[in-house]
Amino acid sequence: MSIFRVFPFAFLLLFGLALQPVFAQDINLQPKYGLLPKNSAQQAADAKFIADIDNQLQGDRKKGAEYIAGRGWQFLRQGKPEDAMRRFNQAWLLDHTNGNALWGMAVLQANSGKFDESLKLLAEAKDFIGDNIDFAVDHAKILGMASVEAKNEKLLQEALARFAHLHKKAPQHTLNLQNWAMTLYYVGNYARAWEIIKLAEATPRHADLDPEFLAHLQSKMPRP
Repeated sequence: MSIFRVFPFAFLLLFGLALQPVFAQDINLQPKYGLLPKNSAQQAADAKFIADIDNQLQGDRKKGAEYIAGRGWQFLRQGKPEDAMRRFNQAWLLDHTNGNALWGMAVLQANSGKFDESLKLLAEAKDFIGDNIDFAVDHAKILGMASVEAKNEKLLQEALARFAHLHKKAPQHTLNLQNWAMTLYYVGNYARAWEIIKLAEATPRHADLDPEFLAHLQSKMPRP
């Protein structure tokens, strides 16, 4: 499910988090509609939407939420964050416990550099996602991103511990290793980053490694 297969960790921080927030005033483009009160027209639109889903799916809102959250992930992979957030919000409107919607919102917030909000959404989603390795990989990655942005050593150590734990649990998970190496890169530990990259290059999906990141790492420290 993870969108970070398409939008790698690279270079939100390297290029100064150049992504502009796209979720300004429209509450449809804010996670959970910004938890803001809705006017009568918005409430009526919500009621019609829910009624339509109830009619189509015989009242199975959880099923509807899961389908719509899936559409949100499709939009996210297509590089359409606004459409994705609208779908995640609709899924959440149908079912506040839909973990995939909360996860998607968290990824969008992280992609906009809003790491505190992202981590809160991930913490909430965890209760509903269960044991999903890709979710855990994204969670560790966003912790790493947040620690680098905030220069928070405690958060950094937590992220590094998570990467290591996930590697023990899923040693062939290429992207977890790449995320680990990237976090090390951003804190200047290039030698250790190369050690992790060597592990990633030995995994079946080593072709998924980001060549741009490898070039940046090479520029900081030639491959040992």
